[in-house]
Amino acid sequence: MYKFIALALIVSCVMGVQKDTKTLLAEIDADNFGNTILSTVQMYLQAKGNAEEILVLLNQVLAGLVDDQNKHDNVIRVDRAACTRIVTDLENSIAYHQAQVAANAQMREDNEKALAEAENDVRQTIQDIESNERTFAQEEANRNKAHETWVRKNGEHDDAIAAVDEATKLVQHLSLGATFAELKPKFEAVQKRLIENESHGALFQPIVTALTELATKVDQKAIQRILQLLSQLRQQLVEARSVLEDTENRQAQRWAEFSTHLSNEHNRLVDRKNQLEQSIQTFKTNIDTATHFFEVHQLELEQAQETLDAEHEWCALQENTYDTQTTERQRQQEIVERILEHLTEKLTATSQYLGGRF
Repeated sequence: MYKFIALALIVSCVMGVQKDTKTLLAEIDADNFGNTILSTVQMYLQAKGNAEEILVLLNQVLAGLVDDQNKHDNVIRVDRAACTRIVTDLENSIAYHQAQVAANAQMREDNEKALAEAENDVRQTIQDIESNERTFAQEEANRNKAHETWVRKNGEHDDAIAAVDEATKLVQHLSLGATFAELKPKFEAVQKRLIENESHGALFQPIVTALTELATKVDQKAIQRILQLLSQLRQQLVEARSVLEDTENRQAQRWAEFSTHLSNEHNRLVDRKNQLEQSIQTFKTNIDTATHFFEVHQLELEQAQETLDAEHEWCALQENTYDTQTTERQRQQEIVERILEHLTEKLTATSQYLGGRF
């Protein structure tokens, strides 16, 4: 009775081992690579009748897989080093071009601002030159006119007489219908000239007062009174011929000094205009240069970024390929190792399974 039970247990264990071996080999057989290896093993066993040569072959396959993995490891190390170097170079190139883009943009902005200021300054300087030339022409005409009047009056007309004559003319304009507002600047100029006359200040005071009153009220009686006063004053001044001559000389000297000042100022303004125009040309050149290099570095930046993106993509592809191939080799290595294990430790069960294959 006990012998029968023990025998049944032994048979059951053997059948269990056979079932496990069959199941595992079937799983391997379901894989393309495993199917190919098992077919090769089956062919060798049928031809040779022993497993020695197929064991050598499988160990060679296993060694080949290990060697392939080692080679692939070396390749990925080289690829990783190249990726690191290239990515670093590209990132440095991008940083450089970004800095150049920013620097040229700032250079262009600075020169555009300087250009706008210089163009505004040169416009103002041109206006100043034109104003200087108008002043010179006007003052020269006034001096020539006063001198011609003095010559024409045979030295009897000096600055004081010219001022009285000008005041008389202004008042006469009022009498003919002109408004005080139209003549105000000239009235103020005449008043200032009369007030500043050191020799005849007291003599001119009644005229100054009368002219001041015209600013607030203009009537024909006041105009006639002022004209009469001016006429009397002129008669007195005519008698002071020598004094008038001295005044003419002083005004001639003043014009000589003022004309020299205007000429010097004109020269200074012309020099400034030339300098500004040169600066404007320089700013324009700088703007063109900055714009050119901005565009060059912007293009280089875009190309470097595209290259970097492509490099990242290529490096990722190499990593994915490495991972996929490594996983596949590990799977194939595991299959070969399992088949070697069955051929070494479970040859009978393996032979039985292979014998039942197509």
